[in-house]
Amino acid sequence: MRSKYLAILFFLFISTALQAQERPKLYINCQQARCFTTYLLTELSYFTFTRDQAVADIQILITDQGNASGGRNYQLNFMGQHALLGCDALVEFKTGQNDSEAIARKKVLSKVNQGLLVYIANTEMAKDVEISFPKGVQQKSVDPNSEKDPWNNWIFGIGGSGIFRGESNKKSVRLAGNLRGGRTTDESKFSFYTYLNQNNSSVTLEEEIETVKVNSYGFNVLYVSTFAKNWSIGGLMKGYHSVYSNIDFSGSLAPALEYSIFPIEDFNKEQFRWIYQAGYRRLDYLERTIYDQTLETKPYHQVTGILGYTKPWGNFSAELNGYQYLDDPGKYSLSMEVELSWRIVQGVSLRFYGSGAQIKNQISLAETASSNEEILLGGQQLPTTFNYYTSFGLNFTFGSVNNSIVNPRFSGVN
Repeated sequence: MRSKYLAILFFLFISTALQAQERPKLYINCQQARCFTTYLLTELSYFTFTRDQAVADIQILITDQGNASGGRNYQLNFMGQHALLGCDALVEFKTGQNDSEAIARKKVLSKVNQGLLVYIANTEMAKDVEISFPKGVQQKSVDPNSEKDPWNNWIFGIGGSGIFRGESNKKSVRLAGNLRGGRTTDESKFSFYTYLNQNNSSVTLEEEIETVKVNSYGFNVLYVSTFAKNWSIGGLMKGYHSVYSNIDFSGSLAPALEYSIFPIEDFNKEQFRWIYQAGYRRLDYLERTIYDQTLETKPYHQVTGILGYTKPWGNFSAELNGYQYLDDPGKYSLSMEVELSWRIVQGVSLRFYGSGAQIKNQISLAETASSNEEILLGGQQLPTTFNYYTSFGLNFTFGSVNNSIVNPRFSGVN
């Protein structure tokens, strides 16, 4: 009974708050998701959209995450602001693997409409809303066996791709194929992934053709199961062949443990996880290495930390990895990756991405160096003690904040 009174008070509050402004301003906050923003602006022209979240009456934070079946799990967080502060709603749904873009964006639009109904149900705007339901059909008794999944949550896939590039004096061909599969439930996950890549590059210099062929193949298998709140245990098995890295075949096997500081079901909004693994790695080299080895087995351990936030102000993610050979502690690598998208103030946004690594474990480097041409064409790994990559951008937009008109004329013309 108490919840019933609270619901009535909630809708009365919304109705009163919207009397002064019948059509609230909307702001779509798309955080690395397939939001189909242009489509939403076009189809929801009844509302006024703003490009500044600070002046919006309703902010729609959209996040998504890939699911086990190959589709996407969406969360639409409706957050009231100003007079609607405290009036929030959450809509969750999923799209299927076989959904085309037209089907997926129609589902997103439908769910956005459902969320907005909460804010206009008891206002003058309700008279402009038309709602239809499918015509009723006689409900038949459901056979429990008919609801069973014949695949028992198992999913498999196969794929391939090709890239062909060429000029008068150089060309490259890249072919790739993969086979993948697995089974995912709320309590456990098993997956495997196998791949084959073939890269051929050639260049003509002084009427001589230099050709480099680099191929690689491998597999990754993992199993993980939860055994307590925020705790998971499992194992990883990997194997690969790489001409570039002087690896004829490398195989590793390691048990692993994970702890999630935040509730795992909230990972779309915030996550902070630590994963530790320890095991053995066998390395069979194509050529003798700089350490005079052709075959060796080494124990190792690895720790990974993953931090992520998706908030109305933007999103932040960071990943830290440490890898070390236990029989030779001086052979290790330490890497970090950071990504930030931040709406600082009205009209000002910052984007940053950076990654870097300290590398002290290049034990597979070949003793014999390749030719300069082969190295330039990406045929062999070079010795290094570090790597880094960074990009950033600062954007300032000013002018009308409520112009949500979409005009596609001449779009895409170079």
